Amino acid sequence: MNASDDDVLSQLAPLIQVRPQVEQHCLFGPGWSAPHRRDGAGWAPFHIVLAGEARVSLPDAGRTLTLAAGDVLLLPHGAPHTVHSPGPGAPAATTLASQDNGVVAVRRTSDLAGKRDAAPALELICGRFAFERVADNPLLALLPDAVHLKGGGRRLARLVETLRDEVAEPRPGGRAIATDLARVLFTMILRGHLEGHGEGTEVVGLLARPATARVVAALVGDPARAWTLDELADAAHLSRASLVRAFRAAGAPAPLAFLAQVRMTLAVRHLVAEGLSLAETAARVGYESESAFSRAFKRQYNAAPGDYRDAARAI
Repeated sequence: MNASDDDVLSQLAPLIQVRPQVEQHCLFGPGWSAPHRRDGAGWAPFHIVLAGEARVSLPDAGRTLTLAAGDVLLLPHGAPHTVHSPGPGAPAATTLASQDNGVVAVRRTSDLAGKRDAAPALELICGRFAFERVADNPLLALLPDAVHLKGGGRRLARLVETLRDEVAEPRPGGRAIATDLARVLFTMILRGHLEGHGEGTEVVGLLARPATARVVAALVGDPARAWTLDELADAAHLSRASLVRAFRAAGAPAPLAFLAQVRMTLAVRHLVAEGLSLAETAARVGYESESAFSRAFKRQYNAAPGDYRDAARAI
């Protein structure tokens, strides 16, 4: 993705309206486990590994990620997870000593409590991003459940080093500076995800191409609109046939099929995370009736919307 007049990331990132919270500086010895419940709608936890190695178990996805020094993990939709020491399984939840240093809560395992100079097996910075106006930010819903940047690159490394200095060596203004650095961190996470083509999201390939990116921007701006292929082709500055070919080249379905996927992805967020009714959800994602919405939802997820919502909330 190159800087240009078609810099879609610079155009779309402000639409997400993120409010960062840098919350914890974690210093852990061996054999520990820190479970995290599902966050509420609009909250996305992040973890930055400064030193050592950690694993993150994601029960909803049925997988475990390994994080090494320099890695950053963002969970855009607040998925429940357990961060734990390396090994075949997560140990029992660990009691952590916590002390506020004026910028963040410094959390230590018992073997490091009271030993300020002891070298930890793992050092983390943890926090959350609060997304305002979640219902009006469908771009957020197009991100995968986990965005894992491996290594992050020298630019991200410099940012993280500065962030660590602010949380580990508190000075006046440290909390405000850490918050501003985390806001930059969010945009850099997005950029790293897009440049690396992320994991499991078709929108990445679309945003990497100026013509299809303009279509995504149009759909993001008004997902409930009754879009036609002609209107989307006009937005892309392409013919209808060229637009369809461009979507296929990006590994995405045809434009109107992609719109249907976007609407269903948003529907899940509205139903599960925000607790909207079926009628409200149907209207938000462009269906004129609950019955039409329910049929489309069942085709996509093999479950009625209400059943899907109840099963997800039971997790």
